[in-house]
Amino acid sequence: MSRPTRGTAVVKANGEVDLGTAPRLWDMLSQRLNGCGTKVILNLSELEFFGTTGMRVLERAHLLAEETHTLLFIFPGECRSARRLLDLRDSEDLHVL
Repeated sequence: MSRPTRGTAVVKANGEVDLGTAPRLWDMLSQRLNGCGTKVILNLSELEFFGTTGMRVLERAHLLAEETHTLLFIFPGECRSARRLLDLRDSEDLHVL
């Protein structure tokens, strides 16, 4: 996690987001969304795999972001599985970079 500017937090995930690791991603995102400020950027560019449980985390994070009036941006980078799942989902309500 880094803070490039005041009110902005960047959460960078690496490795895999699957059934075993999704709870940790949720913990990181919910902490930042509850106390960050105005923007949270989730960087998925270093992931090797992003599973459907990761999408559930993003959906929960999106709801929490709306509740806390925080902007949530998702940067899938070159992670094919993240891009595929984000493309399959009607992501009008998700801010994908």
